[in-house]
Amino acid sequence: MSIANNINSIWVNTRHKRSLIDILLFWKKRPCPNVKLPTPLHLINSCKGLILNNQKIKSILFSTDIALIENNDADAILAVYPFAPSERIIKTLIEFSDKPVICGIGGGITQGEFAINMAKKAEPLGASAVIVNQPFKNEDIAAVKQHINIPIISSVSTLNFDFKARIEAGVSCFNVTGGAETQKIVDYIKATFPNFPIISTGGKTIQSLKSITDKKINAVILTPPSNGELFRSIMDNYRESE
Repeated sequence: MSIANNINSIWVNTRHKRSLIDILLFWKKRPCPNVKLPTPLHLINSCKGLILNNQKIKSILFSTDIALIENNDADAILAVYPFAPSERIIKTLIEFSDKPVICGIGGGITQGEFAINMAKKAEPLGASAVIVNQPFKNEDIAAVKQHINIPIISSVSTLNFDFKARIEAGVSCFNVTGGAETQKIVDYIKATFPNFPIISTGGKTIQSLKSITDKKINAVILTPPSNGELFRSIMDNYRESE
């Protein structure tokens, strides 16, 4: 039974249709063969990969929900949420996930000394990278860079942004999250800074995911359905079976 009813959703379980080449390429990356929310690795095999903790990462699950994390087989976890970063949450997710975790440390609300201290705590807790939102100040990035050895990733959501200054401040990778403008931003970064790593949101459909991975980015970020959406789909199936 598929979790998602929308046949265009990237979360429709279509593993039975995988090709022999896909199985040969990715069989080692599937420690949970019965995972309920499988990552469509056959759609992201064109990603170049991003090295975190000496592992090549191509799929990143955007979630702090441990139930969704346990039932998904993405290569890494993006732990960002609309509240001030929490050392307790970071510690719990890293210990639970058993895979690289990219931890949010600040953005428009959280900056300055608090964010710098959170970055300093995240690394010894086992974070594989830290990530900041677009409003984060470049001087704070430079300060974070002085205190940690793990990568600093910067989210960008618009073309009206000083990418060069961000790189000079010390970021190691851009995370493109520009909604309808995502592909244009990716194209600009690739043309202007051709060797600079890029991760990007992949959208909600098979078509949008394929469009962004065809651009040969390093890794794609996948947003899972909410618990409400999953329960609604399950209950719809129950009703149809009555």
